[in-house]
Amino acid sequence: MYVDRSVRGKGLGSALVGAVRDHLEPCGVRRILLATADAHGVYEKAGFSALEDPAKWMAFGRQ
Repeated sequence: MYVDRSVRGKGLGSALVGAVRDHLEPCGVRRILLATADAHGVYEKAGFSALEDPAKWMAFGRQ
């Protein structure tokens, strides 16, 4: 997810994260993992918490 700098600070990121979280919960999704370099505050407000050891993340797919 990306919110353009010109419209940041208006709650759009929080609204998008909340909508995704609220949509997935009744679908039985129990855990959402993500990586972010600069939006920790947005995700913390939505109930996310930092992983203890994010260095263990792995990716699959083409770069």
